[in-house]
Amino acid sequence: MTDKNRVIPQHEPEVVAAEARKKWHGDAEKVATTSIKMLKIDGVKITSRYCRAHEFELMRDMILTLSPRWRAIMKSIFCDSQATDCFSVTMRRWDPRLAAEIGKKLESAALELNDGHNGITVAAATKTILSDAGRFIDIHPNWCGDWLR
Repeated sequence: MTDKNRVIPQHEPEVVAAEARKKWHGDAEKVATTSIKMLKIDGVKITSRYCRAHEFELMRDMILTLSPRWRAIMKSIFCDSQATDCFSVTMRRWDPRLAAEIGKKLESAALELNDGHNGITVAAATKTILSDAGRFIDIHPNWCGDWLR
């Protein structure tokens, strides 16, 4: 992706490095690289554990590969920065067939845009874990070239 296609504001590398030294003993992996905390695309809430600009960009691009009908069914997508490219999707209404299709499409997008992912979970919107037990689809980690190893 070229810089002209970026829409997420990014902190300068010096700012990230200074914050890492100040709060994380030099570990820049936990430092936010953007000032935004949340992004909405077609009503889909996008969040990142550590507010990493590249994760917001990736999730935005993944969502834009979906049809408007599928985006309307999605409530949110979250990237767990600590687990590196591990995504959790929440559906507005549960439909196991659509959840599987959306998960597969997001996986294809992650493979094309990012060379893969460390897992994608598509789940029902829930108030408690027990009320929606079994209402999720898990897609195992998949990275381009894994089959070569």
